[in-house]
Amino acid sequence: MISLFQTGSRRGPLALLMGLALWLGIGQGVAHADRWGPPFQARVIADNSVVYTQPSRSSPVVGPLWRDAIVVVLDQKVGSDGNSWSQIPDGYLPSSDIAEFHTPWTAEVSVPRVSIYAKPYVASGVMRTAVQGDLLRVTGVSHGLEGDDGTWWATTVGYLPLGTIRWATNDWAGWWQLPTASDAPKGWWAAVIQQARVRPAPTTDAPLLGMFSGGEHVKVLSEVQGQPIDGDPRWLRIDGGRYAGGYIHATVVRRLPDPKPNVTAPEGGTSDGSWIVVDRSAASLTFVKDGKPFFVTYVSLGQAGVATPVGTYTTFGKFYGDRMSSRNVDNPTHPYDLPNVPFTQYYKDGGYAIHGTYWHDSFGSQESQGCINLTWSDAAYLFQLTKPTIPAGSVVAWGEPGNETPVVILN
Repeated sequence: MISLFQTGSRRGPLALLMGLALWLGIGQGVAHADRWGPPFQARVIADNSVVYTQPSRSSPVVGPLWRDAIVVVLDQKVGSDGNSWSQIPDGYLPSSDIAEFHTPWTAEVSVPRVSIYAKPYVASGVMRTAVQGDLLRVTGVSHGLEGDDGTWWATTVGYLPLGTIRWATNDWAGWWQLPTASDAPKGWWAAVIQQARVRPAPTTDAPLLGMFSGGEHVKVLSEVQGQPIDGDPRWLRIDGGRYAGGYIHATVVRRLPDPKPNVTAPEGGTSDGSWIVVDRSAASLTFVKDGKPFFVTYVSLGQAGVATPVGTYTTFGKFYGDRMSSRNVDNPTHPYDLPNVPFTQYYKDGGYAIHGTYWHDSFGSQESQGCINLTWSDAAYLFQLTKPTIPAGSVVAWGEPGNETPVVILN
């Protein structure tokens, strides 16, 4: 039996993966590798795929994989038959049978206990210990760093070795859905004022997704009635980084002032009256449409030494998901590997981008390495408003003069 992993039943996961693809706006075309190469996560798109011991159909068979099984691609090579083959931990399968996907998915821990590390190497330190059945949001696959030659699952709360998780099948997993672009305009901002438990549903019967320690900033998407705590039934569905789409009790937050719009125009104007303004002093981002503020939110900006650069730029390249890794930049300040960073919009050479963020909840502060960090739904919403538009069936678009959105970054 193949040790990788099937996504549970044949019908449920298919519907969920199709929903995720629609959420991203991605077609179903085959994609063979992330632009930086393996490792990456992929799903089986063939009705019947077979894993072989070698990149050849004449080699011994390891076993079958059905449609929508999730696989980890470790390498790709041309076989003796002249076709492309993808190496997975159990063997090889034809590359034409799989498609890379950038969408996060919900897993459950499949071993009795496992350490979750801060980064994809053991010396980075243990963030927490997870036990069998715990739910995690998986964002992709990462290289080992700092001499670690392994491959790791990346999640919103840290990194786990392969072979420790599986597709989540318990009922609570269905509650924990990612926010969508349509959620962004409806939200309001709040500060977490004490230690707070995050759950996939508005009840203490639901499993624990994780903890806020206090001081985090989250976007509240809706207030719902749930299990009363000390007589108060109010729960909040939140957007943010690590636990986007989860629920916290209403008593653990206080509302923040709404971010103020800034409509400072770029020099020379714009072709369609739309642009982005990032106000570093207010840690805010405004999308301006027809010269008026259309959408305003808080963002996280560059820390001291890696400040978000002031100036006027344009969104010249857009990716539904892109790998951001210290392996791909010159003189990084620290090791990191972040697969499938969502809704990435590059505006300046050197890796400067506006993007969604899944590894922290420090919005409205200086937390990034120079990029402009947004919540899941804010990033998705902004991505739909800006140029260039990604063609149907693709996951990337490069802009040209007149087909880019200006980005004004102010002190």
